Amino acid sequence: MPLFPTDDGWPYPDGAREWCSDDGIDLDALELLCSRHVYDALSVREHEALFRHFGLGNEPPLTMKQLGPALGCSHAAAAELVGSAVDKVRRHLTA
Repeated sequence: MPLFPTDDGWPYPDGAREWCSDDGIDLDALELLCSRHVYDALSVREHEALFRHFGLGNEPPLTMKQLGPALGCSHAAAAELVGSAVDKVRRHLTA
């Protein structure tokens, strides 16, 4: 499974939920909700893209195809925003 935007296969395929556990809890989303300071380094656009794609903040998750139009940008730009946000959050969580 690709972990970073520079990995082959990034972004995750639309609708793919390999990272969910068997009981349906999205452990990645749960970890992102644990510390609100994890988002301090994100731009407003990155924050919005991350929350809308993963369905954080009581919103339904959007696929990458849905995310671009919802943000008013292209599919590629939306994927870049999510990738950048995930990289920043991952760096914060591993620091």
